[in-house]
Amino acid sequence: MANRILIVQYSASLDGSTVSALMLADGLREAGWETHVAFGHEGPMIERFRDSGHSASVVSHKNWLRANRHGKFVRDVYREVQTVEVFEQKLRLLRPDLVYVNTCASLAGAAAAHRYQIPCVWHLRELFVDVGGEMKVPGGAKPWVRSRFFRYADRLIANSTSVARNLLGVTSYHRALVVPNGVENRFFRHGMTREVARGLFGLPLEDVVIGIPGTLRPMKGHPFFFRAVQTLLKEDSTLKVAVTGGGESSYIEQVRAQVRALGIEQQVIFLGSIDDMPAFYRACDLVCVPSVAEPFGRIVVEAFASGTPVLATRVGGIPEIIDDGVNGLLVSYGDEHALTSRLRELLQNEPLRKQLSARAFEKAKREYHEATYKARICRVVEELVNRPAARDHDRVEVSVS
Repeated sequence: MANRILIVQYSASLDGSTVSALMLADGLREAGWETHVAFGHEGPMIERFRDSGHSASVVSHKNWLRANRHGKFVRDVYREVQTVEVFEQKLRLLRPDLVYVNTCASLAGAAAAHRYQIPCVWHLRELFVDVGGEMKVPGGAKPWVRSRFFRYADRLIANSTSVARNLLGVTSYHRALVVPNGVENRFFRHGMTREVARGLFGLPLEDVVIGIPGTLRPMKGHPFFFRAVQTLLKEDSTLKVAVTGGGESSYIEQVRAQVRALGIEQQVIFLGSIDDMPAFYRACDLVCVPSVAEPFGRIVVEAFASGTPVLATRVGGIPEIIDDGVNGLLVSYGDEHALTSRLRELLQNEPLRKQLSARAFEKAKREYHEATYKARICRVVEELVNRPAARDHDRVEVSVS
């Protein structure tokens, strides 16, 4: 009989977390596992999981790391404790061999696995707000939060060393295994020409296009980028900026208002949410990632795999991907002069763009291909299921080489 796994996936939206969850679920199914996915809420990605052959349902729960006030934080934790019983019912029904919690937001799933003594992998993918991330805890509560990670997980995985250090602390981050996110195979297929790709999005063939991929939310740093790029746009009317992604309407309107106020609205194209991201990267001459924070930097490795040069901020997990001047360029977040200067450098130096993108592609193929990611995750899961039954919360490091 095949081993059975319950994957707890909070988000059901099209975002980096769900893309990674689908990739790991596919990898486990390919390795012979029976996969079940419990989402925290309804969303468009649920059907995509089902279409890929995974059993999927909703076990409603909330993010317990969204409050920096003690009273609200305590209420959120209490609410999650109440949800543990719902997950226990799911465990009694499915009787999984392992629970895989794919975000730090889903406390209840990890706690239920601990109560039932079912091996649990807890995959940490986010950052606390103190480094620009989106997870919030009151002052003084971090040690208790960290103790939950160690208490409930038999194996801790982080998608970058930056995430491990931020969520687990500088003295304990080594207890998590770092597994970088993978890039889907479709990003490595370069059959589409730039002309065809631009036609898909209505982008002018003769202009130079800077791409800004990702969702439209404050962490992505759009205001910083537009302040820096305005000079270049005013210098060259053939330079365009293409922005992807959906998001909260208030933030989208804020960004659009800034573009209008800067007088560059004729050169900025908002494409909204798109499915064919490989085509978007192919349509761009370069990609800029001006983020305030990035737990990993998925759009960086997607651009790498697509053969598009990248300029990004030196935040979160991005410096673990980009070797400055070797396979991409880095600037400090907030340094508008540096961002303007390095954008101009890339725009005026086509040989440099080609050199950076060639090296980036090789690194993506070597370190971030989905096949590598799936193999690493499967190795961790299978080692945990096959180990002696005794739980050992101090021994969380696993070799995946």
